[in-house]
Amino acid sequence: MKKFITSMLIAAAALTACSQSEDITINNSSDKVSFSATVEAPQSRSVLVEESGKYHAEWVAGDYLELFEITITGGTKAKANNVNTTLTEGGKTAKVSFELSAKTADSFAYILTHNDASINKVATYLAFTVPNNQAPTAMNTYDPTADLIISKGVSLATQPTETINFEMARMTALAKVSIKNLALAAGDAVKSVNFVCSKNISGKMTNILTDDIIAGNYALAGMKDSSPVYNNVTVTLPEAQTGDFSYYMSVWPTTIDAGEKVTVTAVTEKGGIFSKEITLPKVMELVSGDILAFTVNMAGIKDANATPEQPVEQPAFVEVAGIKWATGNLEYEKDTTTEGFAAGWSLTETQYSYIYMEQSGDLTNLTNYDKTNYFNWGGIADPFSCAKTSAISMATSEPAFDYSGKMYTDQACTTVTTDFAAAQFGDIAYWASNGKYRTPTAAEFQKLYDEACRTKATYTVGATTINGTYYYNPGEGETAGPISDTTKALTADDLAVGVFLPWSGRGYDGTEFNVYKIGAQGVYRTSTVNSTSTPDATNGLIYRVQSLAEGAYYHKSYGACARYCIRPIYIE
Repeated sequence: MKKFITSMLIAAAALTACSQSEDITINNSSDKVSFSATVEAPQSRSVLVEESGKYHAEWVAGDYLELFEITITGGTKAKANNVNTTLTEGGKTAKVSFELSAKTADSFAYILTHNDASINKVATYLAFTVPNNQAPTAMNTYDPTADLIISKGVSLATQPTETINFEMARMTALAKVSIKNLALAAGDAVKSVNFVCSKNISGKMTNILTDDIIAGNYALAGMKDSSPVYNNVTVTLPEAQTGDFSYYMSVWPTTIDAGEKVTVTAVTEKGGIFSKEITLPKVMELVSGDILAFTVNMAGIKDANATPEQPVEQPAFVEVAGIKWATGNLEYEKDTTTEGFAAGWSLTETQYSYIYMEQSGDLTNLTNYDKTNYFNWGGIADPFSCAKTSAISMATSEPAFDYSGKMYTDQACTTVTTDFAAAQFGDIAYWASNGKYRTPTAAEFQKLYDEACRTKATYTVGATTINGTYYYNPGEGETAGPISDTTKALTADDLAVGVFLPWSGRGYDGTEFNVYKIGAQGVYRTSTVNSTSTPDATNGLIYRVQSLAEGAYYHKSYGACARYCIRPIYIE
C-alpha cells in the first residue's frame, strides 16, 4: 500500500519537505473558474539540496504540475477537466495557476499530480510510466521523468470557493546505488549502470481510483502492471565516473525476497562491461516515498569485453636470504583445479592476494571453508577447522620435531609415508603441491628476518590497498634490518625481486570461521614444533608480521588448531 509520509531517509540524512499545503485563491466567472497555488513546501524530485547535513527537495523551472477535476453525479464519476502548468521559477516556494471550465454536478473531487500521469474518462484508474531508461540531470538526483508525486483526493460539494489544502506524497520508490572497486582501464570511465531483478520495476502501471481514495481517505492502492513493463532500469550518468560513485534510480515499489538474484552491470565509455550477480542475503524492500541505499562491491569483476590476456607463467619463486619463497600464499577453493596441485589447491595469483583483501577490521566471519587461506598445524585430512585432526602428539617425545616436506599416516607423526593418497598429517603445502613446495621452518623465517632488508609496504589494485611487510636482499651499501619507519608503495618490479607478506589476518583457537586483524596483522605457519608444548596441546611456532619494532616479528607458541596463512618454499 502506498503511504503519505512526512520524512524519508537518503543514506543517513533526512529528505525533508515530503508533504505540502497549497494556498489557493478562487475567482469565479460565468463559465470559468480560475485559481492560483503557492507551494510553500516543495515536493519536487528535480534537485536534492543539502543544508546542515540534511537533504530537501526544491522545485526547479520546468517542473510539471497537473490538476484533475472529477465530477460525481448520481454516483457516476467522470473526469471533467485536467489542466497543467510548467513552473517558470524554482526554489522552496513555487507559484502556479490553473483555469477550469465551470461545471455543475452533485459533488467534485480534485487530484493534483507532479509529472505526466493520466486518469481515464470515467475516473476509475490513474496510469503512469516509470521509464526503464533514465537520465538524471545531476549526480545527486534522478531522472525528472521517472517520478510521480500525487495528492490525496479533495472532495467538495461545489467547485472551489475557498482555500484548498492538498496533501502530497511520492508514489515511486528510490534507490541509491553505490558502486565500488571497479577495475577500470586507464583513461576509461563508467557512462551507464543497469539494475536487473526478478520483479517488474519500470514501465507502465495503473492504480485503481476507489471512492475512498477520491475522497482523500488514504493514498493510492491496488497497483498493477500494464504494458509494457520491465524488470530492469538503466541509468545514463550525467557525468562519466572514474572512481567509486553513487547514483539514483526511481522504480515502482516492490519487495525482492531474500535468496533472489539481482544483477548490476556497469558500461564504460570504451565499451567495457562489468557485471555482478548478487544473491540477496535479506529482503530488499523498495517502498513508496522511501530511499533504499545499498552498495555493490565490484572488486574482482573483470571487463567481459576485454581482450583475454595471454597467460603468463607465474615465477615459481623469488629468492631472498638464500631461500626460494613461493610467489603467493597457499590457497584452497572448492571445485577448482590447478595444474600440478591437488583438487581445490593452488597458490594465490599474486604475492599480495588473499581472499579478504578488500576487507579490514578486527573480526570477519567466514561462513564455511569452501575458500580459505587459513590452515591449522600439521593437518592434511582436515587442514581447515579447529579440530583434533591437527598433528598434536609429538611434543614431549620429539621437541625438535619439524614436518616440512614430510607426510604421515598417524596423528603422532611417527609413521612416515610417501604415498600422497595415504597421508593424513604433516606438511599440507607439500601434499597439496604434489611435492613441489613445502612449509617454511622456523629457522628459515628467522633467516629472512636476520638477513633481509624489511619495511612496511602497500600494494594498490584499483581502489583496494593491501597492507603488508616487504623483504628484499640488501643492495650495495645497505644493511639487513628495518630500512625506515615509512611505508613503501610497491610496484610490480618490487614483487619480482622481494617477498611481500600481506597482513591477511589470523584465526584463533576454538573460534571456527572467525578471522581477526585483517589489514592490520599477518600470521604465518612454520613447520616447527614448540619444544615447550605439552603432549595434549602441541603448539607450532609461527611468524607474525605487523610492524618494524624489535620483537614484533617473532616466533611464538600458538595452538595447533588456530588457522594461519602459509607462504611455501619452492623445492627444486
